[in-house]
Amino acid sequence: MLSSSGTSSSPSSDGIQKQQQQQNGFSTTKTTVSSSSSVENCNGNNDHSDNNVNKDTERNNNNTNDSEERPNKRVKTTEEKIIRAKIVSDISKCGERLRKGDLVAFPTETVYGLGCHALDSSAIMKVFEAKERPTTDPLIVHVLEFSDASELWNSDDKDVLSTLTSRFWPGPLTLVASAKKTVVPDIIMAGTGFVACRSPSHSVARQLLTEARIPIAAPSANKFGHVSPTRAQHVYDDLKHEDVWILDTNTESSKEKETASCCDVGVESTVAKLLPSDKKLLVLRQGAVGMAEMQQCLRDGGFTDYTVVCKSKNTVAEDVATVAPGQMLRHYSPNIPSYMVAPTTQSNKEKLQRAVVIDYGGKLSCWKDNALQYRDLSPDGNPRDAAKAVFETLRWAERVDTAEVIFFPTIITDSTTEDDGLLLAVQDRLTRAASGQTIDTLDF
Repeated sequence: MLSSSGTSSSPSSDGIQKQQQQQNGFSTTKTTVSSSSSVENCNGNNDHSDNNVNKDTERNNNNTNDSEERPNKRVKTTEEKIIRAKIVSDISKCGERLRKGDLVAFPTETVYGLGCHALDSSAIMKVFEAKERPTTDPLIVHVLEFSDASELWNSDDKDVLSTLTSRFWPGPLTLVASAKKTVVPDIIMAGTGFVACRSPSHSVARQLLTEARIPIAAPSANKFGHVSPTRAQHVYDDLKHEDVWILDTNTESSKEKETASCCDVGVESTVAKLLPSDKKLLVLRQGAVGMAEMQQCLRDGGFTDYTVVCKSKNTVAEDVATVAPGQMLRHYSPNIPSYMVAPTTQSNKEKLQRAVVIDYGGKLSCWKDNALQYRDLSPDGNPRDAAKAVFETLRWAERVDTAEVIFFPTIITDSTTEDDGLLLAVQDRLTRAASGQTIDTLDF
């Protein structure tokens, strides 16, 4: 495994069992041993392959890595879950439901969001309870226009925010700035004093905002830590026992709905925090809007003294309050053990026969014939295709019958490419899905 300090090792012989226990909510300790095994390159291209497996088992929703209770951090409910989610198509009624303080899951161009009234603390708490999400992880507020966000921001430099929103809104960019504390509930900001806002471009999301006539706070519509949802069925799979309406206006046939995503981008938005005193825009989460695009936008707007930078430490502990979501190391995770593999990792036929391989650009194509199942996010290495497919594929992989582990490649990015934001986003999601673990051998 490649740790944050750069040391290389492999999982211990009982590593999968221990990680599986972790996935099921038990306290475990990850044990690793050094590896000096011989390696061979796995380069080359191959055709896309995915043998569909029909397995409709119910996921264990206790998908956390907590080893103990953390009072006032993770919200848990004790009453029996008896209310089932409801899939609906009436946007007007969903808007009314949001105004009343109840929850509605809705599609955006990134992923499905679990929406609530952003200025109603009781409604916001329902989101944390339904997701079993720690209150240290803030929510993004969805609005229609810059003027709506301005009513929530108390920034010293709204001209910069206006320039960025003029270029990238509506779209997959979330901007974090100092909040008007008399307006924005503290719980939505994790007590940090900063509020994150974005304007979605998805037509259904915008219609819902219009009908609701309120700002809508919405994290991804799944159980905390699990793979993000990109279609209504994903939401239902995770939140079926919660009091949630799931907005689905998709008119495709049932068969098409089984694989079709209504989220054109497919990964969460880029998140950037404005630092006016430092003349910086700090990228906290990678997404479809890249750093180079934002830098050029600021230059075009006359803000040549501003620099777009990336957060150096991109993971935090669950009990640490943050100004943006998606900062914890274990996130977007399937419910079976998952690992990134180093480019020179040696094949192991016996291990691969129990493994699902998720590839990118044919990097692991030489494992295709021995793997239990294989699917390439984009055989030709297209970041946009990979981003749109990544969450759907992770959910597919965890449902493959008899699968014990999931492997995906380390993606080497080129920061000069046009789609650098999306490729970095895919790499980020896979890294967090693997809890940051990169292995250099399958001999475990």
